[in-house]
Amino acid sequence: MRETLLIIEAREPLAFPESKPGAQFRRSLPFVPGAALFGALGGALWRSGRFDAALLRRLRCRNAYPMHDGDAWVRPLPATAITPKGESHPRDSLVQRVCWEQQTPPALVYAPTDTEGRPLEAAGQKFYTIREGKLEFRDVAQRIHTRVAINRRRGTAEDRLLYSFFAMNETPPGADAPTRFIGSLALVGSDDAARWQEVINVMTQQVDRLGARQTTGIGGVRITLRDRPADRSIRERVEALTQRFEQRIARYQALGGAAWELSGPVFTVNLISDAILLRDGWLPTQELSAEMLRDATGIEARLVRSFTTTRVVGGWHALWQRPKMSHVAVRFGSLYVFEAQRPLTDNDYKALERLECDGIGERRQEGFGQVRICDDFHLVDWEEGHGSTEQ
Repeated sequence: MRETLLIIEAREPLAFPESKPGAQFRRSLPFVPGAALFGALGGALWRSGRFDAALLRRLRCRNAYPMHDGDAWVRPLPATAITPKGESHPRDSLVQRVCWEQQTPPALVYAPTDTEGRPLEAAGQKFYTIREGKLEFRDVAQRIHTRVAINRRRGTAEDRLLYSFFAMNETPPGADAPTRFIGSLALVGSDDAARWQEVINVMTQQVDRLGARQTTGIGGVRITLRDRPADRSIRERVEALTQRFEQRIARYQALGGAAWELSGPVFTVNLISDAILLRDGWLPTQELSAEMLRDATGIEARLVRSFTTTRVVGGWHALWQRPKMSHVAVRFGSLYVFEAQRPLTDNDYKALERLECDGIGERRQEGFGQVRICDDFHLVDWEEGHGSTEQ
Protein backbone atom coordinates (compact mmCIF):
# COMPACT_ATOMS: atom_id res chain seq x y z
CA MET A 1 0.00 0.00 0.00
CA ARG A 2 1.13 3.54 -0.77
CA GLU A 3 -0.12 6.56 1.16
CA THR A 4 0.62 10.25 1.40
CA LEU A 5 -0.83 13.17 3.32
CA LEU A 6 -2.66 15.88 1.38
CA ILE A 7 -2.60 19.52 2.46
CA ILE A 8 -5.49 21.41 0.84
CA GLU A 9 -5.13 25.18 0.88
CA ALA A 10 -8.25 27.23 0.21
CA ARG A 11 -7.65 29.97 -2.36
CA GLU A 12 -11.36 30.85 -2.55
CA PRO A 13 -14.36 30.12 -0.30
CA LEU A 14 -15.31 26.42 -0.28
CA ALA A 15 -18.80 24.91 -0.09
CA PHE A 16 -19.67 21.26 0.46
CA PRO A 17 -23.44 21.08 1.11
CA GLU A 18 -24.80 17.92 2.66
CA SER A 19 -27.58 17.69 0.07
CA LYS A 20 -28.26 18.92 -3.44
CA PRO A 21 -30.32 20.48 -4.94
CA GLY A 22 -31.97 22.86 -2.48
CA ALA A 23 -28.83 23.77 -0.50
CA GLN A 24 -29.76 27.44 -0.02
CA PHE A 25 -29.09 28.72 3.52
CA ARG A 26 -27.74 25.31 4.57
CA ARG A 27 -24.32 25.22 6.16
CA SER A 28 -21.46 23.55 4.36
CA LEU A 29 -19.77 20.51 5.82
CA PRO A 30 -16.90 21.82 8.00
CA PHE A 31 -14.33 19.71 6.15
CA VAL A 32 -13.39 18.58 2.67
CA PRO A 33 -15.17 15.25 2.05
CA GLY A 34 -13.26 12.46 0.38
CA ALA A 35 -16.04 12.17 -2.20
CA ALA A 36 -15.18 15.65 -3.51
CA LEU A 37 -11.52 14.68 -3.86
CA PHE A 38 -12.42 11.39 -5.51
CA GLY A 39 -14.75 13.04 -8.02
CA ALA A 40 -12.27 15.79 -8.89
CA LEU A 41 -9.45 13.29 -9.33
CA GLY A 42 -11.59 10.99 -11.48
CA GLY A 43 -12.64 13.92 -13.67
CA ALA A 44 -9.04 15.06 -14.09
CA LEU A 45 -7.94 11.55 -15.07
CA TRP A 46 -10.79 11.35 -17.58
CA ARG A 47 -9.91 14.69 -19.20
CA SER A 48 -6.26 13.66 -19.49
CA GLY A 49 -7.17 10.34 -21.13
CA ARG A 50 -5.80 8.24 -18.24
CA PHE A 51 -9.07 7.11 -16.67
CA ASP A 52 -8.79 3.59 -15.20
CA ALA A 53 -11.83 2.23 -13.32
CA ALA A 54 -9.82 -0.60 -11.73
CA LEU A 55 -7.29 1.90 -10.39
CA LEU A 56 -9.99 4.17 -8.97
CA ARG A 57 -11.53 1.24 -7.08
CA ARG A 58 -8.21 0.80 -5.28
CA LEU A 59 -7.91 4.45 -4.29
CA ARG A 60 -8.83 5.78 -0.85
CA CYS A 61 -9.50 9.53 -0.84
CA ARG A 62 -9.89 10.33 2.86
CA ASN A 63 -11.70 13.30 4.40
CA ALA A 64 -9.54 16.38 4.98
CA TYR A 65 -10.16 18.12 8.30
CA PRO A 66 -9.26 21.74 9.24
CA MET A 67 -5.72 22.16 10.49
CA HIS A 68 -3.21 24.73 11.76
CA ASP A 69 0.41 24.99 10.71
CA GLY A 70 2.44 22.28 12.41
CA ASP A 71 -0.41 19.83 12.95
CA ALA A 72 0.70 16.26 12.26
CA TRP A 73 -2.91 15.01 12.10
CA VAL A 74 -6.49 16.05 12.86
CA ARG A 75 -9.29 13.60 13.66
CA PRO A 76 -12.88 13.70 14.96
CA LEU A 77 -13.45 13.39 18.70
CA PRO A 78 -14.67 9.92 19.73
CA ALA A 79 -18.28 9.59 20.84
CA THR A 80 -17.10 8.80 24.39
CA ALA A 81 -15.71 12.32 24.85
CA ILE A 82 -17.61 14.15 27.60
CA THR A 83 -17.32 17.63 29.06
CA PRO A 84 -18.86 19.58 31.97
CA LYS A 85 -21.90 21.51 30.79
CA GLY A 86 -20.93 24.94 29.58
CA GLU A 87 -17.21 24.16 29.24
CA SER A 88 -15.06 23.01 26.35
CA HIS A 89 -12.43 20.79 28.00
CA PRO A 90 -13.44 17.19 27.27
CA ARG A 91 -12.14 13.97 28.74
CA ASP A 92 -12.68 10.37 27.79
CA SER A 93 -15.24 8.14 29.49
CA LEU A 94 -14.57 4.94 27.56
CA VAL A 95 -12.70 2.79 30.08
CA GLN A 96 -14.67 3.87 33.15
CA ARG A 97 -18.04 3.50 31.45
CA VAL A 98 -17.42 0.11 29.84
CA CYS A 99 -15.93 -1.38 33.00
CA TRP A 100 -18.76 -0.03 35.15
CA GLU A 101 -21.36 -1.53 32.79
CA GLN A 102 -19.59 -4.90 32.78
CA GLN A 103 -18.90 -5.10 36.53
CA THR A 104 -21.49 -2.80 38.19
CA PRO A 105 -19.70 -2.48 41.55
CA PRO A 106 -22.32 -1.92 44.30
CA ALA A 107 -20.02 0.49 46.14
CA LEU A 108 -19.87 2.80 43.15
CA VAL A 109 -22.69 4.69 41.44
CA TYR A 110 -21.90 5.90 37.96
CA ALA A 111 -23.25 9.46 37.84
CA PRO A 112 -22.88 11.81 34.88
CA THR A 113 -21.27 14.58 36.97
CA ASP A 114 -17.73 15.65 37.73
CA THR A 115 -16.16 16.06 41.16
CA GLU A 116 -17.72 19.52 41.50
CA GLY A 117 -21.22 18.22 40.79
CA ARG A 118 -21.50 19.75 37.34
CA PRO A 119 -23.47 17.62 34.84
CA LEU A 120 -21.53 16.05 32.01
CA GLU A 121 -22.67 15.94 28.43
CA ALA A 122 -21.35 14.67 25.11
CA ALA A 123 -18.60 16.87 23.74
CA GLY A 124 -20.20 16.85 20.29
CA GLN A 125 -18.70 16.40 16.87
CA LYS A 126 -15.46 18.33 16.93
CA PHE A 127 -12.05 17.90 15.36
CA TYR A 128 -8.99 17.65 17.57
CA THR A 129 -5.27 17.11 17.56
CA ILE A 130 -2.64 16.69 20.28
CA ARG A 131 0.39 18.97 20.25
CA GLU A 132 3.07 18.76 22.94
CA GLY A 133 0.73 16.70 25.09
CA LYS A 134 -2.04 19.29 24.90
CA LEU A 135 -5.48 18.72 23.41
CA GLU A 136 -6.37 21.35 20.80
CA PHE A 137 -9.50 21.79 18.67
CA ARG A 138 -9.76 22.75 15.03
CA ASP A 139 -12.66 24.45 13.29
CA VAL A 140 -13.35 26.59 10.24
CA ALA A 141 -15.48 29.72 9.94
CA GLN A 142 -18.36 29.98 7.47
CA ARG A 143 -20.24 32.93 6.05
CA ILE A 144 -23.22 33.51 3.74
CA HIS A 145 -22.58 34.41 0.12
CA THR A 146 -25.35 35.98 -1.98
CA ARG A 147 -25.46 35.77 -5.76
CA VAL A 148 -27.87 36.89 -8.45
CA ALA A 149 -29.38 34.25 -10.72
CA ILE A 150 -28.58 34.35 -14.44
CA ASN A 151 -31.22 34.07 -17.12
CA ARG A 152 -29.78 31.38 -19.38
CA ARG A 153 -31.76 32.54 -22.42
CA ARG A 154 -30.67 36.18 -22.22
CA GLY A 155 -27.34 35.60 -20.48
CA THR A 156 -28.01 38.47 -18.07
CA ALA A 157 -29.03 38.87 -14.43
CA GLU A 158 -32.54 37.73 -13.64
CA ASP A 159 -34.68 40.46 -12.04
CA ARG A 160 -35.61 40.02 -8.37
CA LEU A 161 -34.01 36.58 -8.11
CA LEU A 162 -31.20 36.14 -5.58
CA TYR A 163 -29.90 33.03 -3.84
CA SER A 164 -27.66 32.58 -0.81
CA PHE A 165 -25.44 29.77 0.40
CA PHE A 166 -22.93 29.10 3.15
CA ALA A 167 -19.25 28.64 2.34
CA MET A 168 -16.11 28.17 4.41
CA ASN A 169 -13.84 31.21 4.58
CA GLU A 170 -10.67 31.05 2.54
CA THR A 171 -8.87 32.88 5.36
CA PRO A 172 -9.65 32.42 9.09
CA PRO A 173 -10.87 35.61 10.82
CA GLY A 174 -7.92 37.63 12.07
CA ALA A 175 -5.35 35.35 10.42
CA ASP A 176 -2.93 35.99 7.59
CA ALA A 177 -2.51 32.38 6.47
CA PRO A 178 -5.20 30.72 4.32
CA THR A 179 -7.53 28.03 5.62
CA ARG A 180 -5.95 24.60 5.31
CA PHE A 181 -7.19 21.03 5.59
CA ILE A 182 -5.25 17.81 6.13
CA GLY A 183 -6.32 14.50 4.64
CA SER A 184 -4.69 11.57 2.89
CA LEU A 185 -4.65 9.64 -0.36
CA ALA A 186 -3.87 5.92 -0.46
CA LEU A 187 -3.58 3.18 -3.06
CA VAL A 188 -4.32 -0.31 -1.75
CA GLY A 189 -3.54 -3.64 -3.34
CA SER A 190 -0.66 -4.42 -5.66
CA ASP A 191 2.23 -1.99 -5.64
CA ASP A 192 2.42 0.05 -8.87
CA ALA A 193 4.89 2.90 -8.45
CA ALA A 194 4.34 4.34 -11.93
CA ARG A 195 0.55 4.52 -11.64
CA TRP A 196 0.80 5.90 -8.11
CA GLN A 197 3.10 8.70 -9.27
CA GLU A 198 0.69 9.41 -12.11
CA VAL A 199 -2.20 9.79 -9.65
CA ILE A 200 -0.13 12.04 -7.40
CA ASN A 201 0.83 14.28 -10.34
CA VAL A 202 -2.78 14.62 -11.46
CA MET A 203 -3.98 15.36 -7.92
CA THR A 204 -1.41 18.09 -7.25
CA GLN A 205 -1.16 19.64 -10.73
CA GLN A 206 -4.62 19.36 -12.28
CA VAL A 207 -7.08 19.37 -9.35
CA ASP A 208 -7.45 23.07 -8.56
CA ARG A 209 -11.19 23.36 -7.78
CA LEU A 210 -13.34 21.45 -5.30
CA GLY A 211 -16.90 21.48 -4.05
CA ALA A 212 -20.15 23.12 -5.13
CA ARG A 213 -20.96 26.52 -6.69
CA GLN A 214 -17.75 26.61 -8.72
CA THR A 215 -19.45 28.66 -11.45
CA THR A 216 -20.06 31.45 -8.91
CA GLY A 217 -16.36 32.03 -8.33
CA ILE A 218 -15.64 29.77 -5.35
CA GLY A 219 -13.92 26.40 -4.91
CA GLY A 220 -10.32 27.26 -5.80
CA VAL A 221 -7.70 25.18 -3.95
CA ARG A 222 -4.03 24.29 -4.04
CA ILE A 223 -3.07 20.73 -3.08
CA THR A 224 0.39 19.81 -1.82
CA LEU A 225 1.89 16.66 -0.32
CA ARG A 226 3.42 15.87 3.04
CA ASP A 227 5.10 12.72 4.30
CA ARG A 228 3.26 10.83 7.00
CA PRO A 229 4.91 11.42 10.41
CA ALA A 230 6.02 8.64 12.71
CA ASP A 231 3.15 7.06 14.63
CA ARG A 232 2.69 4.60 17.47
CA SER A 233 2.22 1.09 16.17
CA ILE A 234 -1.13 -0.63 16.52
CA ARG A 235 0.44 -3.15 18.89
CA GLU A 236 1.58 -0.34 21.20
CA ARG A 237 -1.83 1.32 21.16
CA VAL A 238 -3.68 -1.95 21.82
CA GLU A 239 -1.37 -2.86 24.69
CA ALA A 240 -1.71 0.61 26.25
CA LEU A 241 -5.51 0.50 26.12
CA THR A 242 -5.62 -3.06 27.44
CA GLN A 243 -3.44 -2.03 30.39
CA ARG A 244 -5.90 0.74 31.25
CA PHE A 245 -8.77 -1.70 31.15
CA GLU A 246 -6.90 -4.15 33.41
CA GLN A 247 -6.20 -1.43 35.97
CA ARG A 248 -9.81 -0.26 35.99
CA ILE A 249 -11.15 -3.83 36.18
CA ALA A 250 -8.96 -4.55 39.23
CA ARG A 251 -10.13 -1.33 40.88
CA TYR A 252 -13.81 -2.08 40.36
CA GLN A 253 -13.43 -5.68 41.46
CA ALA A 254 -11.88 -4.44 44.72
CA LEU A 255 -15.02 -2.33 45.19
CA GLY A 256 -17.23 -5.42 44.95
CA GLY A 257 -17.78 -5.49 41.21
CA ALA A 258 -18.18 -8.67 39.20
CA ALA A 259 -15.04 -10.46 38.09
CA TRP A 260 -14.01 -9.82 34.51
CA GLU A 261 -11.18 -11.99 33.31
CA LEU A 262 -9.93 -10.71 29.98
CA SER A 263 -9.39 -13.54 27.52
CA GLY A 264 -7.33 -11.33 25.26
CA PRO A 265 -6.47 -7.69 24.50
CA VAL A 266 -9.17 -5.02 24.39
CA PHE A 267 -9.15 -2.71 21.39
CA THR A 268 -11.43 -0.19 19.74
CA VAL A 269 -12.31 0.40 16.10
CA ASN A 270 -12.87 4.16 15.81
CA LEU A 271 -14.62 5.66 12.79
CA ILE A 272 -12.57 8.56 11.44
CA SER A 273 -15.19 9.16 8.73
CA ASP A 274 -18.80 8.14 8.17
CA ALA A 275 -19.16 4.45 7.37
CA ILE A 276 -21.80 2.70 5.25
CA LEU A 277 -22.18 -0.77 6.76
CA LEU A 278 -24.23 -3.59 5.28
CA ARG A 279 -25.02 -6.87 7.00
CA ASP A 280 -25.06 -9.95 4.74
CA GLY A 281 -24.14 -7.68 1.85
CA TRP A 282 -27.42 -5.79 1.61
CA LEU A 283 -29.05 -4.98 4.97
CA PRO A 284 -28.11 -1.52 6.40
CA THR A 285 -26.74 -1.71 9.94
CA GLN A 286 -24.94 0.55 12.40
CA GLU A 287 -23.16 -2.31 14.15
CA LEU A 288 -19.76 -3.70 13.31
CA SER A 289 -20.47 -7.20 14.57
CA ALA A 290 -17.94 -9.78 15.71
CA GLU A 291 -18.71 -11.77 12.56
CA MET A 292 -17.95 -8.77 10.34
CA LEU A 293 -14.67 -8.20 12.18
CA ARG A 294 -13.76 -11.88 11.80
CA ASP A 295 -14.50 -11.78 8.07
CA ALA A 296 -12.31 -8.71 7.66
CA THR A 297 -9.37 -9.70 9.87
CA GLY A 298 -9.75 -13.33 10.93
CA ILE A 299 -9.72 -12.24 14.60
CA GLU A 300 -12.18 -13.93 16.96
CA ALA A 301 -13.46 -11.23 19.32
CA ARG A 302 -16.48 -10.29 21.39
CA LEU A 303 -18.23 -6.98 20.74
CA VAL A 304 -18.30 -5.53 24.25
CA ARG A 305 -19.87 -2.16 23.53
CA SER A 306 -20.62 0.19 20.67
CA PHE A 307 -21.14 3.96 20.74
CA THR A 308 -22.83 4.97 17.48
CA THR A 309 -25.16 7.45 15.85
CA THR A 310 -26.36 7.52 12.25
CA ARG A 311 -27.22 9.97 9.50
CA VAL A 312 -28.39 9.74 5.90
CA VAL A 313 -25.70 10.38 3.28
CA GLY A 314 -26.07 10.80 -0.44
CA GLY A 315 -24.08 12.75 -2.98
CA TRP A 316 -24.25 14.26 -6.41
CA HIS A 317 -22.92 12.92 -9.71
CA ALA A 318 -21.39 16.00 -11.34
CA LEU A 319 -20.96 14.12 -14.62
CA TRP A 320 -24.48 12.67 -14.74
CA GLN A 321 -26.14 15.67 -13.02
CA ARG A 322 -28.21 13.45 -10.80
CA PRO A 323 -28.16 12.48 -7.10
CA LYS A 324 -26.34 9.41 -5.85
CA MET A 325 -28.15 6.68 -3.96
CA SER A 326 -28.85 7.59 -0.34
CA HIS A 327 -27.51 5.38 2.47
CA VAL A 328 -27.82 5.20 6.23
CA ALA A 329 -24.30 5.80 7.50
CA VAL A 330 -22.70 5.54 10.93
CA ARG A 331 -21.37 8.97 11.88
CA PHE A 332 -17.68 9.66 12.30
CA GLY A 333 -16.65 9.59 15.95
CA SER A 334 -18.58 6.38 16.56
CA LEU A 335 -16.58 3.45 17.92
CA TYR A 336 -16.74 -0.24 18.72
CA VAL A 337 -15.07 -1.96 21.68
CA PHE A 338 -13.86 -5.54 21.17
CA GLU A 339 -12.34 -8.12 23.51
CA ALA A 340 -10.18 -10.63 21.66
CA GLN A 341 -10.86 -14.25 22.58
CA ARG A 342 -7.15 -15.06 22.65
CA PRO A 343 -3.83 -13.19 22.68
CA LEU A 344 -3.20 -11.45 19.37
CA THR A 345 -0.40 -12.73 17.15
CA ASP A 346 1.84 -10.85 14.75
CA ASN A 347 -0.49 -11.87 11.91
CA ASP A 348 -3.46 -10.47 13.84
CA TYR A 349 -1.76 -7.10 14.22
CA LYS A 350 -0.93 -7.12 10.51
CA ALA A 351 -4.60 -7.82 9.80
CA LEU A 352 -5.58 -4.81 11.95
CA GLU A 353 -3.07 -2.70 10.03
CA ARG A 354 -4.71 -3.77 6.77
CA LEU A 355 -8.11 -2.92 8.22
CA GLU A 356 -6.89 0.53 9.20
CA CYS A 357 -5.44 1.08 5.72
CA ASP A 358 -8.33 -0.33 3.69
CA GLY A 359 -11.30 0.76 5.83
CA ILE A 360 -14.70 -0.88 6.23
CA GLY A 361 -18.04 -0.79 4.46
CA GLU A 362 -19.14 0.68 1.14
CA ARG A 363 -17.83 3.59 -0.95
CA ARG A 364 -14.41 3.53 0.66
CA GLN A 365 -12.93 5.19 -2.42
CA GLU A 366 -14.91 8.32 -1.49
CA GLY A 367 -13.58 8.51 2.05
CA PHE A 368 -16.27 6.48 3.80
CA GLY A 369 -15.30 3.79 6.31
CA GLN A 370 -11.92 5.11 7.45
CA VAL A 371 -10.98 3.63 10.83
CA ARG A 372 -8.27 3.89 13.47
CA ILE A 373 -7.50 1.16 15.96
CA CYS A 374 -7.38 2.55 19.52
CA ASP A 375 -7.57 6.28 18.86
CA ASP A 376 -5.04 8.44 20.71
CA PHE A 377 -7.82 10.19 22.62
CA HIS A 378 -8.41 6.99 24.62
CA LEU A 379 -4.73 6.83 25.60
CA VAL A 380 -4.44 10.29 27.17
CA ASP A 381 -3.96 10.30 30.94
CA TRP A 382 -7.24 11.84 32.07
CA GLU A 383 -6.72 11.16 35.77
CA GLU A 384 -4.30 14.05 36.20
CA GLY A 385 -5.87 17.50 36.25
CA HIS A 386 -9.34 16.37 35.22
CA GLY A 387 -12.52 15.73 37.16
CA SER A 388 -13.87 12.22 37.55
CA THR A 389 -17.16 10.94 36.16
CA GLU A 390 -17.60 8.64 39.15
CA GLN A 391 -19.13 9.55 42.47
